[in-house]
Amino acid sequence: MRKFLIASCAAAFLAACQTTDGGTTFSQANKPTVVTSKNVAAARAASKAIFTRPTLGFKVAREADSRLLFDKTLPANVNDNNPLKDRTKGAPVSFLELTFQAEGGKTRVTGDYWLVLNPKEANKDVFNLLATPDGARLQNKLNELR
Repeated sequence: MRKFLIASCAAAFLAACQTTDGGTTFSQANKPTVVTSKNVAAARAASKAIFTRPTLGFKVAREADSRLLFDKTLPANVNDNNPLKDRTKGAPVSFLELTFQAEGGKTRVTGDYWLVLNPKEANKDVFNLLATPDGARLQNKLNELR
């Protein structure tokens, strides 16, 4: 029985290792990125369509030729399960910035994602979300641009 239990635990551990992304973590130095065969204008248009879907709820805050900035005010009840609740005053605002760079007929799209915990205060308290599971979620959305 003991050998069976050890074998099943080992099998579960190996299965869990196969479903991970290989330990890729995102940060300011390693931002989510995708290279798409679309030109810059087409990549920008596709990005707008992806991130302004009702399920994601972002709206375009600013536009430039090589950048898009999206924002979304989070509902007040987001603080109920927020580990940063003690640092948050009011409804936090999340920002998503995409940068577009032409590369020989293709476009490199790089994302950055952060949360402003106190948007109406003098001390905005910015928290970058790339090192959280949201970094991997952003990479998954960028992969839709391929």
